Amino acid sequence: MPAFLDKLLHFATGIAIGVGFWWCLERYAKPAARTINPLVFLIMLIWGASGLFFFRKLGIPLLSGTFFYMAVPDWDIPLYEATGLRFLIHRSWLFHSVILPMGLLGGWFWLSQRQLQSVWQRTFTSLLRDTAIGLSVGMSAHLMWDALLSSTRRGFYIRGFGGATSYLWLVFNLAIGLGIPLLIAWSVRPTRQINQFDS
Repeated sequence: MPAFLDKLLHFATGIAIGVGFWWCLERYAKPAARTINPLVFLIMLIWGASGLFFFRKLGIPLLSGTFFYMAVPDWDIPLYEATGLRFLIHRSWLFHSVILPMGLLGGWFWLSQRQLQSVWQRTFTSLLRDTAIGLSVGMSAHLMWDALLSSTRRGFYIRGFGGATSYLWLVFNLAIGLGIPLLIAWSVRPTRQINQFDS
């Protein structure tokens, strides 16, 4: 399959999964749908699923770098080329998983338990949560498309894992990558609007 078509299908899968995720928020977790920044969610969804600027290298020095052009799960390719570390060979367990967004959510959870004093701290904490949720859903969509595409070839695999273990890894990561963001969304409570007549 041509590389552009593959990226386009990753993008389409990401949008489809993202729309389904947002529909769940609107239906079952309205406070989260009103709280999570949809622009941040969309940007990170696309970055995780297909690469932010997957359609072309823009020629803008900072934004045309490999890490903007490629989906996050494919970052193991340039990292392996730069370092030669064997655990970074493409389809590595580190990048073909939701370990990275779960690490971000761990940072968000740690910060959210602290007494945040300033508006800047609270804004950063919310931004970290929304970034991690969008990235987790996007990377999950990327894994789904890889599994669907691989099923027509030699089967889905994670480098160094057997066939059955690769599929267990996939199912485990999809459950976490979509389940944890939904649990976080369901835990969001509506922010109380201060009425001007409250005493």
